[in-house]
Amino acid sequence: MNLNFSWDFSTPEIYGMGIFVLFWIIELVYQFYLFDRPFRFYKKSEKGKTDYSSERPPLSVIVYAQNDAENLIQFMPRILNQDYPQFEVIVVNDDSTDDSKDILASLETQYDNLYHTYVPEGSRNLSHKKLALTLGVKAAQYDIVVFTNANCCPSGNQWLATIARNFVTGTDIVLGYTAMARKKRERLSFWYCSYDKLLFTLRYLSFALIGRPFMGESSNLAYRKALFFENKGFSKYLHLHYGDDDLFINEIANRENTRVELSEAAQMTASYDDNYEAWKELKLQYDFTSKYLHTAAKAIFGLGKVCDYAFNLLFIFLLVWGILYNWLLVIVALVPALSIFTVKAVIYRRAAKILHSPRLFFALPLFSFLQPWVNLYFNIIGSASRKKNFTWR
Repeated sequence: MNLNFSWDFSTPEIYGMGIFVLFWIIELVYQFYLFDRPFRFYKKSEKGKTDYSSERPPLSVIVYAQNDAENLIQFMPRILNQDYPQFEVIVVNDDSTDDSKDILASLETQYDNLYHTYVPEGSRNLSHKKLALTLGVKAAQYDIVVFTNANCCPSGNQWLATIARNFVTGTDIVLGYTAMARKKRERLSFWYCSYDKLLFTLRYLSFALIGRPFMGESSNLAYRKALFFENKGFSKYLHLHYGDDDLFINEIANRENTRVELSEAAQMTASYDDNYEAWKELKLQYDFTSKYLHTAAKAIFGLGKVCDYAFNLLFIFLLVWGILYNWLLVIVALVPALSIFTVKAVIYRRAAKILHSPRLFFALPLFSFLQPWVNLYFNIIGSASRKKNFTWR
C-alpha cells in the first residue's frame, strides 16, 4: 500500500476525477436551480411579493372516503369549520364497510353545508377513486372544486382561504402540499419515509414553479370544474387504477394556469395506519403512472438519477483507489462529496422547515447516500408488479 501523496496522476485517474467533477457540477445545478426553489418561493410569498386575489369565490370541497369512520369523526369538523364565507363539502363514500355512512348522516344534521354520496355497490370501474371523484365533481354546485381525502387534516381554519387566494385571473389550478402525520413509536422508518416523500414533493413543486407543472397530490389540490368537463374528466386513463392527480394534472396544467400554495395555513397532514406501508404503496403507485406522463421532468429527473448513481459509484471508486495507490485521490473524492452533501443538507433542511417535515441531522448522510439505491429498488419491484392491483389512496 502506498501511503505517499503523488501529484503524478495516471490517465485513468485524471479521467475519473474529471468525470467526478462533472457530475458534481450537475448535482449542484440540480440543487440550487430546482430543489431550493420552493423555499425561495415561500420566502418571497411571506415577504408579500406574490400577488393574491382578495375575492373569496364559493368552493366545493370533495372528500374521498373509504372505511374512514374514525377519520371522519376526527378530521371532518376541521374541514367543515373553515373560516370561509361560502363553501360546501361533498364526501364521496367509496363502498365503505365500517360506520362511515352513519357518521356522515350524523354530521349532516350538524352542518348544513355537508353532503355525502357514494359509489354504487358493484361498480365495475377499474379505478373506484376516479369514479368517486367524478361523482363528486358532478355533484358540486360551485365553479372551483378542492380535493382532499378523509384521512387528511388541515393545519387550521384558513386552509380554504389560502387556497382560494391563488385563483387570480388566468389561474385554473392550485397545487398544495400534504405531509405525513407521525405515529408513536415510529423512528427510523418514519424519518426515511418523510425524507423520501419530501424529496418527491420538491420535484413536482419545483417544476411547477419554473412553469413546467406535471402533477399534484389529490390530498390537497384545487381546479376549476370547467377544466374537468372540457377534458372529459379521467376518460383518457380509465384503464388505469391511478392518474386522478398526476396524469390528469399533467394533461390540463401549463405555465399560465397553475399556481403553487405552500403557506403553513394551506398545508394538509395525512394520517395513515402504517406510514411505511402507505409510503411504499404511494411510491409504487407513482412509479406505475410515471411512464404515462408527458413532461420534460421525466428526462431531467432520469438524468438526475443517473448522476446520483454515477457520483456515488465514482466517489467509492476514487476513495478505494486512493487508499490503495494514492492518498491524494482520497482528498479529491472527499472535498466534492462533502460539499455536495452540505448543499443537499442545507436545501433539505430549509424545505423541511417550511413544509413541516423532520429536518433530520445524524441520519441525513445515510439517507442521502441510500436514496438513489432505494429508488432503484422500487423501480425494479414496480416493474415486476405493474399487473397487481394497488388500492392505497
